[in-house]
Amino acid sequence: MTAAPRTFSVALVGRPNVGKSALFNRLSGTRKALVHDRPGMTRDSFALDLVSETGRRWRLVDTGGLDLDAAGGFAAWTSEKALDAVVDADLLVLVLDGSDGVLPEDERIASRLRALGKPVVVAWNKVDRKEAEAGLEQAYELGFEDVFGVSAVHGVGSDELLEALEARLPEDLDPETRAEGLPVAIVGRPNVGKSSIVNRIVGAERVMVSEIAGTTRNPVDVELVRGGRSYVLVDTAGIRRKGKTSDSAELLSVVAARKAMERARIAVVVFDASEGITSQDATIAGYAEEARRSLVLVANKWDLLADDPVAQKTLREDVRRRFVFTRGAAFLTVSAKTGAGVSKILPEADAVARRSALKLSTGELNRVLKKAFEAQLPKGRSGRELKIRYAVQIASEPPLIRLFSDRDEPLHFAFERFLQNRLREKWDLAGVPVKFVVRKGE
Repeated sequence: MTAAPRTFSVALVGRPNVGKSALFNRLSGTRKALVHDRPGMTRDSFALDLVSETGRRWRLVDTGGLDLDAAGGFAAWTSEKALDAVVDADLLVLVLDGSDGVLPEDERIASRLRALGKPVVVAWNKVDRKEAEAGLEQAYELGFEDVFGVSAVHGVGSDELLEALEARLPEDLDPETRAEGLPVAIVGRPNVGKSSIVNRIVGAERVMVSEIAGTTRNPVDVELVRGGRSYVLVDTAGIRRKGKTSDSAELLSVVAARKAMERARIAVVVFDASEGITSQDATIAGYAEEARRSLVLVANKWDLLADDPVAQKTLREDVRRRFVFTRGAAFLTVSAKTGAGVSKILPEADAVARRSALKLSTGELNRVLKKAFEAQLPKGRSGRELKIRYAVQIASEPPLIRLFSDRDEPLHFAFERFLQNRLREKWDLAGVPVKFVVRKGE
């Protein structure tokens, strides 16, 4: 599955009832967003695709009120949707209610947005009111350079804000002409060296590196060309399991990292060789499997094991044992510190991408599966026998195979693994997920 070209996205964010929806309507020239004085009327994010006067296409997103303390109910759900929009956006507009002045909650939200490293424009709303007009200088105290006084209801300052947003649009926004590189997500738990690996590959300090776990809060796309091939490297925030994340910034990191895997074709799972395989490493590989992304396993900090062949052997065995479900993915040993082995990552990503695009002959596929069924009777999730008549590949990147059976029932987990292994014996699918869907058919 090739990732679709992304549209440049501008998201309006802020606490509840500051006028985001009214500003959305003013900027988009529509009445699409629901406007009401009651807080929380925008439950979900709403987006419209727009075209600038110069013909560049972009997306404006209205979000629900962001409540960093929300613990349940609609407020928490709305905030989660707003965080999703923040993660996806390329440019953020922090909307403030000028008549209220800068509240502590505005300061907390601004702090979170600064941590993302995304460009932020401030819209100081309701300047038609005297107190808002008089307090405009407060907005600059949040630390953002671009502040616009606006009245979403009356249109004051909205043209200037819209011009400023469109001035920040990239030159080439046409998805039909924009070249897309192979999207490769660099994922792993916090502080295993993901950003250092990206910088080594690129050959520049493009991504911030720090010894403090969790420094990278947001995915950072890095485009590059190697050997005539284009790539998009996505350096993601360190992933922790949901039960281990309570801070809202860490929760945002998890959302961002999993979204990065969803829009990538290849997931490069990085772990710390000096610490061995942890349960979190296996969990992260499991996330990639859930997203049906092809895998490359990378042991970083291998230089720390250079003089310990016993530790090297133990780690290799542990990789085979703990990552048994990773479909024979390539295992690379690298050192971001010295650069050793890092040059192998992109060629391996290319190789697994080619394997993922494999088209299986229908005749040969059915012959391989027939032998498999003779060796082991097909079973559904219930444990009952399935009568499978034939199979056909209905998608690639990665392969998706439809099995026509006497009834609609997913394969039993163990039997699906069995079939996947039979296909891997016939075709080179190392690191590539293979999925079966069962449909009733004659």
